[in-house]
Amino acid sequence: MSTSLINNIITKKGENVFQVRLLKEDGVGLLTTQTDENYLILDSLDYWYDLIQNEYPKKKKCSCKNEWFTVQFEYIPREGTTDFREINIITTCSDCGKTTTAMTIDIDYSPTEELFTTPLHYCERPNIKYKYSELTGFWSGNDLKAVLSFFFHDLGLTAWCWYFKTADNRRYFDKVTYDRAIEIITAGHRYLNFYFTRNNINTDDVKKLEDEQGIYIQQGIWRRNEIIQLSAPYSMSGAGLLYYIHYCNQWLDKGEVKDKSETFEADTKKMKAWLAAKFISKRGKDCFDGEAAYKKFKNN
Repeated sequence: MSTSLINNIITKKGENVFQVRLLKEDGVGLLTTQTDENYLILDSLDYWYDLIQNEYPKKKKCSCKNEWFTVQFEYIPREGTTDFREINIITTCSDCGKTTTAMTIDIDYSPTEELFTTPLHYCERPNIKYKYSELTGFWSGNDLKAVLSFFFHDLGLTAWCWYFKTADNRRYFDKVTYDRAIEIITAGHRYLNFYFTRNNINTDDVKKLEDEQGIYIQQGIWRRNEIIQLSAPYSMSGAGLLYYIHYCNQWLDKGEVKDKSETFEADTKKMKAWLAAKFISKRGKDCFDGEAAYKKFKNN
């Protein structure tokens, strides 16, 4: 049985005591040195800026009230491979010496060697705000069809779908018509993401890998591209199906905020206005629920 590997975290300047900010559910984190330099951990750079747009994570504090820690990353190997399946973030209080596993990250991709060889990424400006949106909705099947119809017929966007076909147990990524989209959500398939855009999507540009189970698409292709992503729903423990829409009207290029096109911003404004007119928003900002689906959520 393979044993775990321990990486004692230290910067190139030799600093090894940090303030720690973690988003545990998302598996990302930021370490700040005593000289006020910031480092994103592991692959956090891929997700950090989107995740902090609504709330910047608080500093971890020890029960003794100290907020400075030494940090270790414990890498758990995936049996039979050279990859890691899990990484534990272990913190030790610099004052009282208390050690805790502050976060555990599951790794579902390959290769993972860089996570060990380059555990930190210098980040000059970790708290950058830009135009990022996450919309949610509890929807029925008919609600979902109405949303798809709006994207296709009202906005006139082109759609690609990443989906799972049950007949041959494979994942596909195809450009789809409205009729094909309806077929995918109703018969013999399970969609993973819809991508709506006025531009072309080159499969080779967005493909992460392809194996015997089909195509795997990179996460977050809507961040840099003028794409609106409609994700597969989450089943909320009897409360119904919760759908997510992601897009951003600005994007980050090496720490610089850049605008997307006026056309894309107009499309997203029309979409949000339509959602507000079509659905109810009693759950709060950026929530757009079908009436029946919302009642099911409330009665759960």
